[in-house]
Amino acid sequence: MSKPVSKAKNSKKSRYIDPPNILRQKVGYGGIKPEILEDAESFISENNLEFVPYAESMIGRLDEVITAIHKGDLSGEDAVNALIRPIMELKASGGMFRYILVSEIAGVVLNFLETVRCVDSQAMEIVGAHQNALKLIVANRLEGNGGKEGQALAQELHKACERYYRKKGV
Repeated sequence: MSKPVSKAKNSKKSRYIDPPNILRQKVGYGGIKPEILEDAESFISENNLEFVPYAESMIGRLDEVITAIHKGDLSGEDAVNALIRPIMELKASGGMFRYILVSEIAGVVLNFLETVRCVDSQAMEIVGAHQNALKLIVANRLEGNGGKEGQALAQELHKACERYYRKKGV
């Protein structure tokens, strides 16, 4: 006579692993003191720093890079990285100074450069269009999101990038 086969239940229990929270170890526990937040908010609201001279210097750096690319002094990944630096600074600082449209347009061209990673003549035309838009916004001190016209401009620049992607199969 054979013994009946018993159906043994899986006796393994779930095990939880609690990984170390390295960030928490560095900054500690608790929140930010309300006084620190109030000081920061007050500094931001009373900020008299001018964005335009800073933006103009970043656009000037962008001009220099574009000139170097057209001369053949920069190419390949070095050219892309050189273009990215001033654009990234414009993107990061535009919003801090209430130039939302600068951040938005810089974000579009930054994403474009990070996606294509090349500087052929058509890519440079797109970069130049973004550069001209940034110059216009800064020269006319257009704070905020630019309204309907600003959003339409940003949308058209984005569409130019999409056309490039389709054409190049990116």
